[in-house]
Amino acid sequence: MKKIMIFTLAILLSTTSTFASSIFDDDRPISFDELPAKAKTFINKNFAKEQVSHTTLDKDIMSDEYKVVFTSGTKLEFNGSGDWKEIDCRYSAVPHNLVPEKITEYVKVNYPNSKITELKRKHGGWEAKITGGLELTFNNDFKLVDIDD
Repeated sequence: MKKIMIFTLAILLSTTSTFASSIFDDDRPISFDELPAKAKTFINKNFAKEQVSHTTLDKDIMSDEYKVVFTSGTKLEFNGSGDWKEIDCRYSAVPHNLVPEKITEYVKVNYPNSKITELKRKHGGWEAKITGGLELTFNNDFKLVDIDD
């Protein structure tokens, strides 16, 4: 009897897990046209020369997240409204016009031979990764609050 209960429980958990994953379909491929209008405008304005490799929609219980990957390796992440959350240029610099001026100035003064390769908007501030892997965290007033290597 105990084995039957354990077997039934295992099947129930497996079924529940499968059902939950089908509701919240992680990283489902979508076409570029399925991105929010704000995200498409952002890409066309700031990454017009890039070729899109693929786009995905990550549905979550609380929110949706869109990801765009270019053939160059650059990755963009957007929230459900189409506002950018993260720009990861890996092999090149984040476009200058997208980096807040105070972050650009800080990097230029303190790390003159580095470029910003990744930029994230975070609750309460910003995170900038520079060449060499250093991560600089700024608050909303653009004051440096953390350095992580």
